[in-house]
Amino acid sequence: METQLKQAQKMESIGTLAGGIAHDFNNIMAIILGNTELALDDVPKWNSAHSSLEEIKKASLRAKNIVKQLLSFSRKTDQKLQPIQITSVIKDALKFLRSTIPTTINIHRDIQTTEETILADPTQINQIIMNLCINASQAMEQTGGDLNVTVAKVILDNNSAKDYPDLKSGDHVKIMISDTGPGIDPEIIGQIFDPYFTTKEVSKGSGMGLSIVHGIVKSHSGTIAVDSSQGKGTKFIIFFPLATEKPMVEAQTIHDIPRGNETILFVDDELSITKMVQRMFERLGYKVETTTTPRDALERFSLNPDNFDLVITDMTMPQMTGVKLAKKLMDIREDIPIIVCAGHSTLVNEEKAKELSLAAYIMKPIDMQETAQTIRKVLDKK
Repeated sequence: METQLKQAQKMESIGTLAGGIAHDFNNIMAIILGNTELALDDVPKWNSAHSSLEEIKKASLRAKNIVKQLLSFSRKTDQKLQPIQITSVIKDALKFLRSTIPTTINIHRDIQTTEETILADPTQINQIIMNLCINASQAMEQTGGDLNVTVAKVILDNNSAKDYPDLKSGDHVKIMISDTGPGIDPEIIGQIFDPYFTTKEVSKGSGMGLSIVHGIVKSHSGTIAVDSSQGKGTKFIIFFPLATEKPMVEAQTIHDIPRGNETILFVDDELSITKMVQRMFERLGYKVETTTTPRDALERFSLNPDNFDLVITDMTMPQMTGVKLAKKLMDIREDIPIIVCAGHSTLVNEEKAKELSLAAYIMKPIDMQETAQTIRKVLDKK
């Protein structure tokens, strides 16, 4: 019980630290990513600067995903299932791992499928791959060895599915992550998915814990199993059911993104963000008013509440939070749709946003395509 309490307190401390870092970092990334997207629209593709801007955008999106992973580790994010090509997520994770895993460990990948789609949260899938691979590499750090990652499409009949608990027959993606380390002691292999169980030294940390990996797999209607032989290594096997939906295709230019002509009031205490967002929304055809203070937003809205079709507000600001501002605005005009965006906040998420009658919740850094689609979805409901 004492060990569990210490672990819980440690995770709470990590969560608080992660949240603070995420808030500031996402505000910075919002400015970088937003202005990069605007610049990409200004610079013709034949210009060498265009490819440089594309690289900045790619790096910004990677940074965005790293923050999501940080928050996922501290369990401060909501699961958001969407159709994804799982092989793309795995390839990205392996690229990142190559720079962090010792060169004495060889990474072998055998990806036999590329187009298959599963319904998943890409950040959590990335987290599963990262943690299982890091666990495997730590098991081999003294001796070196081979880390093998295999991905294949499999069709399971009823007999095959019986070999794994809770696994249904049908089309699946099968992921195998194996190492050539010392293996797991047979006496403890039955406990490795238990909460707070770890065999790592204090200095090595406890990762996210195999119990959390197990929980994420289960929440995706998947199954995870382990096979280990002492002196030969360990293999983790994961099955995810295939989805029929296809991943969303990213818009190639600003002209492919949903547009409108409504009036939006945008509130954020970062002046650089308000300037960037105003340019972004105006390019999409909207009329935009911006302010850096909630009190000014409230005053402007009070003078002419019917002048605005939508309000988008930051969550964490001086004077009052975005949720408190939203309540005051809805007291003036009950039907005004309000979107709250945040770098990180424990006070609001998608579920709480619905409870508070908010139209939507957006996580910073603001992505032009995602934000434009959310705005259009909210306004089209009116």
